[in-house]
Amino acid sequence: MFDLLIRNGVVIDGSGKHRAVGDIGVYEGRIAAVGRIGEASAARVLDADGLSVAPGFIDLHSHSDFTLLLDGRAESFVRQGVTTEVIGNCGLSGAPLQRPGALKRNVFCYRDPFEANWSTMAGYCAELEKRDLGINVAPLTGHAAIRSSVLGFERRHASALEIERMGDLLRDSLEEGAWGLSSGLEYFPGTSASKPEIDHLCRIIGAYGGLYATHVRNRDEQYQDGFMEALTVARDNDVRLQISHAVPKYGAPEEAVGWLLERLLEAAELSDVACDVIPYEWGPTTMTALLPAELLKNEISEIVAKLREESTREMIRTQDPFFWLLIRDRRWDLIQLYHSEKFPHLIGKNGFELADSFGTPPFDALLDILAEEGEKMFGVLMMGKIKRAGDLAELIKYPRCGVISDGLSLSPTGPLKDINWSPGCYGWVPRFIETFVGKGKSLSLEEGIARITGFAASRLGLTDRGLIKKGNWADIVVFDDARMIDSSSLREPAVFAEGVRHVLVNGVSAVENGRYLGTTNGRLLRRIE
Repeated sequence: MFDLLIRNGVVIDGSGKHRAVGDIGVYEGRIAAVGRIGEASAARVLDADGLSVAPGFIDLHSHSDFTLLLDGRAESFVRQGVTTEVIGNCGLSGAPLQRPGALKRNVFCYRDPFEANWSTMAGYCAELEKRDLGINVAPLTGHAAIRSSVLGFERRHASALEIERMGDLLRDSLEEGAWGLSSGLEYFPGTSASKPEIDHLCRIIGAYGGLYATHVRNRDEQYQDGFMEALTVARDNDVRLQISHAVPKYGAPEEAVGWLLERLLEAAELSDVACDVIPYEWGPTTMTALLPAELLKNEISEIVAKLREESTREMIRTQDPFFWLLIRDRRWDLIQLYHSEKFPHLIGKNGFELADSFGTPPFDALLDILAEEGEKMFGVLMMGKIKRAGDLAELIKYPRCGVISDGLSLSPTGPLKDINWSPGCYGWVPRFIETFVGKGKSLSLEEGIARITGFAASRLGLTDRGLIKKGNWADIVVFDDARMIDSSSLREPAVFAEGVRHVLVNGVSAVENGRYLGTTNGRLLRRIE
């Protein structure tokens, strides 16, 4: 007897190869049978006639490291069929944490008051396990967290001894459950990392068989240098490489995406290399990214004081290079404030509108917001139109390109209700399917589902999730592919997606007949288990 029997669905198994009408039997949290099961008894039966049945979607790149500690339900992800998210990306993670004050700079959307009572990956994972998780969570460890544990936020190359200490912290994190290492080389303190530093850490990752996911140093005018650095690291250190949100940014020439695809194909002959993209032209980041490293090396209180000095502001306005060339080119129409605890009434306004509100030039309005936020400045978010739609479509066609949210699992109720990050927090899966999947689009339905299930699982190293296969954990989504709709928008990001009928997390229903149940059957997934 099965605990649950899903009948008559179009099973898309996550391999990208085929679909077939069939049944799925679930017993004790795992898939016990697949195919035409025939006469069988079950405690519950779901009729999936006319619907697609797929493995639960896997988000290979999220930033929920801190928000899951506040609310583990992950409602905005679960309701679009996501059953596993990978945290610790772009070099930012909750562990290691050898200097507790660094947490507010090493995670997105940090909030006081919060007492971090851990220092290691094991301690951080234990804290996550105390929460009621509605989703499976797989942690990476972030380079910024490792580096700041050893050097603080000093702006310099690490010494040989300091690099060794970073390596020790990385080994500890891997042995305590991390699936790999991420870096954010476009963000400070990642900008200060030398090649010997990254090489040393990647040799360790390679020896453990983990994944190296990198936010490369540049994707605009110096895109060739940024991507080639990552590909060279993979080749030189025999490490599996995932280039995060790989679409060239505003400022890169039109031929950049073709150049990147050629390099990826060449590199794949020698290394285990892949990439991923966010299915939106707009992208979020912390507003502190517009501050130069020379300023960010200071304590937050010093940064706030310096932001009130005209000499500092002039240095910021004339810096080279800028994190976003949108700012260099003063494209204030393409930049929006997206999260601010101090100025919630200004969220969604572009640079020109912010200037009107503050009675200052746009650049000064952004700096005024950071100064007023004070210790919470690293939680201020901005959104920019940094990608071309055509580049997205071309990269998605590449067989070794995954699709990610680059977002946070949120909820419109509870402690996270006032956090904006991006529309993708509520709709990245349907956005991907409705825009890029189906007849006449970049991918077939089978291929598209594989990119966010079987392919994503294989990149991380998950062996018992991501495929509809006997013995795998029963992370399953039942959906109407013709009605998958991203209902969110820049102006109203916290709107739930449409099209998902049922979601199982480890065999337990989280969404039933389109209704969110609020069950918390997710698990902390450690690589060592």
